[in-house]
This record gives sequence, C-alpha cells and structure tokens, in this order.
Amino acid sequence: MKNILTENSIDFVANIWVVTCRQAINRNKNTRYLVIIEGVYDEKFKKLLNRLNSNISIINIIFDSEEKNVEIYNIKTDQKGVVSLENFKQRIIDITECKFIQSYAMGSKESTPLSRFFREKMGKGFALTDIDFFLTKNRLFIEEKNFVKEGIGYIGVGQCISFKEIINDIFNGIELMILCIDNNDFYIENFDRINCTNSEYISDWGKMISFKTKKISLEDLLHILK
Repeated sequence: MKNILTENSIDFVANIWVVTCRQAINRNKNTRYLVIIEGVYDEKFKKLLNRLNSNISIINIIFDSEEKNVEIYNIKTDQKGVVSLENFKQRIIDITECKFIQSYAMGSKESTPLSRFFREKMGKGFALTDIDFFLTKNRLFIEEKNFVKEGIGYIGVGQCISFKEIINDIFNGIELMILCIDNNDFYIENFDRINCTNSEYISDWGKMISFKTKKISLEDLLHILK
C-alpha cells in the first residue's frame, strides 16, 4: 500500500500509535488515551493534530537504543526532553491515569522500537494500536489487511474495539477505511459499517470480526484515495 501511495503522489503520514488504558482501570475518555507519533515529526502531521480531540495528549518520540533512552516532544505544549525507558514508562502511566499490571511478552525484531517496548515493558493494563496511514488531503485513515476470504474481510476483536474508540473518542471528522489486499485484488469497507460484536472463530487466525467488502479496481481505489 505504501508503494501505491508514493508512486501516485498521494500525501500521507504513518507511524501513528494510540495508547489506551483498559476500561477496567480508567473509563474517562479525556484521560485514558495517548497518541504517539514515532520517528520524525514534520508539518504534514499538523493536519492530523487539527482533528485531535482537545483533551487528548499527543507526543512525538524517538528511541535511542544505544543510550537506552527516549527523546520526547510534547506537540501541544512544545516541550522537549530526554528520559530513561523507566521514566518513559511512568510518563505513559501518569498521562493515561492507568496502572501497571505485570506481564511479559517478547517483542518481534521486525516491530518498531515502540511496539517492542510496549510488549516487553508496559504490562497488560494497556492496548497499543497503530494506524497504518493518514491521508492528509482527504482526512482519511487507511488500515491495510490481508485477512480476506471470498470477499469477506476480517479484523481482530480487540483491534475493532480500539478503532471504534479512535474514531469516536480521539479524532473528529476522520473516516477510517479498511482495505483488504489479496494477490493484487482490492476490497474495501468503511469502518463505521462494521459491527464489532459480529465475531467468529477462524482457523489459523483465531477470534475475528467479519464484514462484507466491495471489490474495486486499482483505478477506482486511486480515485477514492486522491
């Protein structure tokens, strides 16, 4: 998908993450979320910032694996600093008014530093959700999937719930399109038409939310994206 956007000169930003404190710990929509931009932050992200709920915190981070610290830029307050990994963990807990619940999992070497950090350090009190692409011109989130069978698309139950929160609680006036790609065939569906309670068990995938899709050509897809 990234190649399609780049080759057709469609402006987008990526590396967008949403941290969510579990509802059992914090149910307050104004405090339980944190938006994180991982990596280089530039002017293109301002269009995303303009759509962010005023009560939601947003930071830009860059991990320094050699020094084992994190550069943090608070985008709303324009404050910058460098903190240890332990202080970064505590900062997230404080911002989201959450709690650390011990658990352990190994992060994949193919994942980003933030994703590995959450799996290995943040416990099970949080959910971390990434948004694949934000198209800056038409204010559209794109989530790319390859879970599709005979025109039926699938997403994980937890991810479906997190996307509902992202659209309803965190950002204003942004639509989310699910794009399923299967051997150069394209299938789309607007996320607001997906029922997050419509789950079923799929062999090799686990418990998933199913939804109908519309098959479209690459030409029609580009018309939507542009």
